[in-house]
Amino acid sequence: MAIKMIAVDMDGTFLDENSSYNQKRFDHIYQILKDRGIRFVVASGNPYKKLQNCFPHIQNELTYIAENGGYIISEGKELYFAHISSQDSQLIIDTLQTMPDVLCWVCTKNQSYTLESLPEHYYQMFLPYFPHVKKVQNFSLIKEPIVKFALYLPQQNTTQRIHDLTQIASQDIRIVDSGHACIDIIPRFVSKGMAIQLLMKEFHISPDEVMAFGDADNDREMLSTVKYGYVMANAKEEMKKDFQWMAPGFNDEGVLEVIDYYLQNNSFFNL
Repeated sequence: MAIKMIAVDMDGTFLDENSSYNQKRFDHIYQILKDRGIRFVVASGNPYKKLQNCFPHIQNELTYIAENGGYIISEGKELYFAHISSQDSQLIIDTLQTMPDVLCWVCTKNQSYTLESLPEHYYQMFLPYFPHVKKVQNFSLIKEPIVKFALYLPQQNTTQRIHDLTQIASQDIRIVDSGHACIDIIPRFVSKGMAIQLLMKEFHISPDEVMAFGDADNDREMLSTVKYGYVMANAKEEMKKDFQWMAPGFNDEGVLEVIDYYLQNNSFFNL
């Protein structure tokens, strides 16, 4: 069957190591996608505002799976929003106070927060990912529903901290390794895979009409949900061995290579 929807993770997948992409080549491909009625979906753990900034000239035309599936917007219309309960949010905040090696950003629907105590170089380092961030003295001061806790571990002790956080996690939240020494804490039932299922139902698309691309553990459900789930060549070995389809790496315009090949040949590239 013909492809009707393409979903792409951003960091480590669509974006290269400089957090950029070949805009001229993408614009050409995107116009063909539009002409053929193929929906382009941006699927990321990043906030909605950050994802919009990646596509300023067409931002209101696209479909977004933001916050690992916690916030879904299509052509400016909100389709889904999920958040962590206030009780679980406070438990996480209290626990993070005992982990000085963990840096944290808290995301609500339209705003990101970090602590006033965050060192300035880390604030600047992550400003491209949280462009509308506000500093607060304590995360407990946040009044809006929290959709995600985004953690960065400078000591690279991701496995240990996932274990530690899992020990205190309630059945309503999940801990996700989002790659690059980062961890996301999100509602239990939220995932990119769930979001793709919602979009397939919304737009009457079947799994064998969808192509998806990802590189990290938080992409697993999405890649498994569709027939053509591409793992990037730069992904960890345990990711690559679990999926049939592989795209060239993020620094080789892998996503655009595979899409371009499909559009020209009506068949599927596999590295």
